[in-house]
Amino acid sequence: MRPELEETLSQLHLQLESIDDLDEAEVERLRAAAHEIQSTLDRSDISSASLAERLQEATSKFSQSHPVLTNTVGRIADLLSQMGI
Repeated sequence: MRPELEETLSQLHLQLESIDDLDEAEVERLRAAAHEIQSTLDRSDISSASLAERLQEATSKFSQSHPVLTNTVGRIADLLSQMGI
C-alpha cells in the first residue's frame, strides 16, 4: 500500500506543476499536505489521523474545475485511511 501511496503522491506533484489556473494558495495548501504526508511516512510513527480529512477539505473548492487532481487527492486520502493515517 505504501508504494502505491508514494506513486500517487508523485502524480499529485506532477499535476500541481502542470495546473496554471488554480489559486496559488490552494496549490500551496496541497503541496503542504503532500509534504506532511511524506514526512509522516518517513517517520515510523504513523499517527496523524486527520491528514486524509485535511487533504480532502483542501480539494473542496476546485473539485468540479479540476476532476483529475481531485481524483488523485481522493486516492491519496483513501490510501491514508486504509493505512490508519
